[in-house]
Amino acid sequence: MASSLAVCLLNEYFAPFAYGGGEWSTDALARSLAARGHRVVVFTPNYGAPAVEERDGFRIRRFRLPLVVKWVEGRPIIRGRYRLPFYLYAGFVVARLARREKVTLLHVQNSRMLVPGVIARLITGLPLVFTIRDTNIMHDAPVCLLGREEGPCDCGVRKLGKLWRQCSVEYHRLYQPFRSPLLTKLSFLYLKLDSYLKQFSFRWVDAVVGVSAGILDVYRRSGLLQKTSRVEVVYSIPPLAPVPSPSEGEVLRKRLGLMGKRVVLYVGKFSWGKGTADLVKAAERVVASVPGVLFVFVGEGKLGATGAHIRSLGPLPNREVLALYPLADVVVSPSWIPDALSRVILEALWAGRPVIGTRTGGTPELIQDGKNGLLVEKCDPDSLARAIETVLRDDALRASLAAGARRHVEERFRPEESLDRLLAVYEAVRT
Repeated sequence: MASSLAVCLLNEYFAPFAYGGGEWSTDALARSLAARGHRVVVFTPNYGAPAVEERDGFRIRRFRLPLVVKWVEGRPIIRGRYRLPFYLYAGFVVARLARREKVTLLHVQNSRMLVPGVIARLITGLPLVFTIRDTNIMHDAPVCLLGREEGPCDCGVRKLGKLWRQCSVEYHRLYQPFRSPLLTKLSFLYLKLDSYLKQFSFRWVDAVVGVSAGILDVYRRSGLLQKTSRVEVVYSIPPLAPVPSPSEGEVLRKRLGLMGKRVVLYVGKFSWGKGTADLVKAAERVVASVPGVLFVFVGEGKLGATGAHIRSLGPLPNREVLALYPLADVVVSPSWIPDALSRVILEALWAGRPVIGTRTGGTPELIQDGKNGLLVEKCDPDSLARAIETVLRDDALRASLAAGARRHVEERFRPEESLDRLLAVYEAVRT
């Protein structure tokens, strides 16, 4: 690979506006590519940061947005009804910036930037790579994946009647019971039409990169990769920041009132798809049999549970989340919807913590059952509770799982190997 390669990474958010694992994975990728001697430019909307920033050997270009943003709990969100105008606007802006920066390849990092990336590709003729990190290409709220491992292969526009009568009703019941049923159903169908546009855009993508074999299998079973000529697995790069020191952890433990507690940690959105309700149910059983246990929840949303055994911290900066992992006796990721390659699990393993997760998506590629964590079936609070009790009660098992955690990341998720695979994809689409 020529050292003069100039890569444009496109993402909807980027630090300091980083709200999920995708942003930190993109940051780690940008730094790793730059360390290899490649020129990297990140294109992202500007929600109130410098328009141009140089950081860790790469450049960030934040482009101005028209008034299409609303703020929800301090987080900027592209208004749903403005998505199509945003796609068109962002596509032309990205094409202009790509020419100005003289990039040689476009790499879209999340689903919201796929259509703008395709528009920029059609304008500039640059090759386009798209990374699948979630199930949002199927739907922003894929209720069909709550109980199965693939979306229906025939979920096209001819199925709008079923979407209206069944899927949107389930969406309203689980996610937005406080809203008008009619408005919720219309919103659900609008999001589905948006997913059709993204799926249609696949035909102009030169290569699809999945962050796990598990998430690519979900897409294949759903029939969404049939016309994609090149599909590769490239694991996300683990956290590049060092694990916080014990002293930093102790300061945080005292500040959060965790002294003398057995900590079960959850990091992520509070939602049905993430299995938060299952963990709340499991907590009620665990606290009755394991003394001194505290369930700590970090993330956005309404938890809907209280008690002396539950502590909800809300969203925290990534640095504080990384400092929390070493304080946990076990980290739990009870997702229903297939996680592509959970950044939370990757960070927890990197910090040397045992993890309990569900057998779905890319999670079995991260968790080796009995070696660095435990796997349970999704939608099963009782099995989840038994797994948590097993780890908390068995000191030898917990120590063994912790020892295997960091080792598994270092052996299977080496940054050099991920970079080599990705650069091979870049080379293939440029020739």
